[in-house]
Amino acid sequence: MFDKTTKKLTHHLCQKDENKFAGLFANDGVYHDYIYGTFIGKQNIKKMIDNFFYRDARNFYWEMYDHIYKDNIGYAKYRFSFISIIPDYYGKKVVLSGISFFRFEHDKIIEYSECVNGGIAMVQLGVKPEKMEKVFLKWFKQALDNDDKLKLLNNST
Repeated sequence: MFDKTTKKLTHHLCQKDENKFAGLFANDGVYHDYIYGTFIGKQNIKKMIDNFFYRDARNFYWEMYDHIYKDNIGYAKYRFSFISIIPDYYGKKVVLSGISFFRFEHDKIIEYSECVNGGIAMVQLGVKPEKMEKVFLKWFKQALDNDDKLKLLNNST
């Protein structure tokens, strides 16, 4: 089930089929994207595809492999690429790898998140170092805000 779901998910994104993509999620499912943030519910997940992914890029490639699934939790490695259509980075190709996390309920995705080094994408796009630093600090703050144990670890001496 998990392998088939990830194959459908990646295919639907690459084909810009936001309805089928969102249909893989529970009604109140959550998609945590490392760039664009958190989207809750099918309608917002559909909007994420149109208003964010396809606003900024084209020619998506997304493949998941090395799946692990147990007790309604799944992990998979992935390869991802796109061509930027953001004016400052127009035409630049980005390729990267990461790890996806899934939580399921009744064969629907209730939570998706990912671990990826966004700095690799920024270097390929040619983002200026000053802007990268601001983004990295924002991501660091988000990580601390979302994980009390990490925050405690950061504050320990």
